[in-house]
Amino acid sequence: MNRLLIAETIGTLFGVVGAFLLAMPTLPGWGFGAFLVSNVGWLAFSAGHRHWSMFAQQCVFLVSSLVGLWNWWLGPLLLG
Repeated sequence: MNRLLIAETIGTLFGVVGAFLLAMPTLPGWGFGAFLVSNVGWLAFSAGHRHWSMFAQQCVFLVSSLVGLWNWWLGPLLLG
């Protein structure tokens, strides 16, 4: 299987899972973890196909996923 097809599939599947997890009332923070995996998949896919606008968008989404993970998991864990 082609590496870019794998990246596209991972980006799609984890994006869908992330959206559902974020919408659920229990443990919505897990959605940010799924989005993080999705972002990495889409970054690989968009770079491989030289879709630079999509790449830039995914960079911003990656930052928002990291902020979400900080707010829901790492910040409370480290700061109490």
